[in-house]
Amino acid sequence: MKTRFGLFGIGAITVLAILNSCGKSNSDQPKTKMQLITASVWKYDTAGIDLNNDGTIDAAIPPGYIKDCQTDNLLYFKSDSTGTEDEGATKCDPSNPQTASFTWSFNSSQTIINFPDSVFGSVGGSVNITSLTETQLHFEKTITQSGITATVAVYMKH
Repeated sequence: MKTRFGLFGIGAITVLAILNSCGKSNSDQPKTKMQLITASVWKYDTAGIDLNNDGTIDAAIPPGYIKDCQTDNLLYFKSDSTGTEDEGATKCDPSNPQTASFTWSFNSSQTIINFPDSVFGSVGGSVNITSLTETQLHFEKTITQSGITATVAVYMKH
């Protein structure tokens, strides 16, 4: 009797160990960039100028470039390459709708997001992703305005 219980106990423990190890290996898998970008709404954190193109803000954006009514906007990325921009509590133009749809896509290496439509003010076209984690989305775009070329870095957060 003791032998049967002992074998049964060892068998049960083995099965539980296998099931437990399977669960651990799945949770240890890193999230894909698609999972990271579509996990939750993105909110503006800060923006600035990246003087040396290293992905880090080195200087402040001149006052008035990003309006307060833009900093409360929310971006929702969906896995079907669509998204929604919500104007937040303060709309820049009261006659604009509260939400607007946009389309987006990754490049093949998922290091660039392409926005055929403008989002977050006037960001459109291809933007370089400098960081994408579970809590941060940092992207940059080189722009020319009034004859001055600069790389603008925008940091979003959950």
